Amino acid sequence: MQQINKNQGFTLIELMVTIAVMAIIAMMAAPSFGNLIQKQNLNRSTQELIGQLNNARSKAVLERREVRVQLNSLAADTPTQLNWASQDKAILKSGSPTEITFLLSGGVKNFAADINGKPFIICNESGGNKSKNISISLMGTIHVTEGTC
Repeated sequence: MQQINKNQGFTLIELMVTIAVMAIIAMMAAPSFGNLIQKQNLNRSTQELIGQLNNARSKAVLERREVRVQLNSLAADTPTQLNWASQDKAILKSGSPTEITFLLSGGVKNFAADINGKPFIICNESGGNKSKNISISLMGTIHVTEGTC
């Protein structure tokens, strides 16, 4: 007696159903992925600015001189001035302070971002309503909070 072998594999209908299910799952994940990228860009720009501010503060204390941080500047850094501009799609919100000077004590000179409620606000250039608010006290300590643009 001869045995009939069944073809092993997927039928065209099974393949089409699988592809349709995967497409539906991908469409649900796409908007979340876009939000994740925006959030990562915002976090990266915030961390770069905090790093530059901390660098300026420690440089002012170690070298015993005033060091200024200029925001939205692509100029080269000098011994007394450090510059920051976002490398991602994040921008400094208009109305935010554009410079800060650290004293040789590590404190801040003539800066009222924390006192008058005007922190550095970083927003996504491509939209979204999330922001990072960077407040600096007169003693030079940095605090980051989330906000809206």
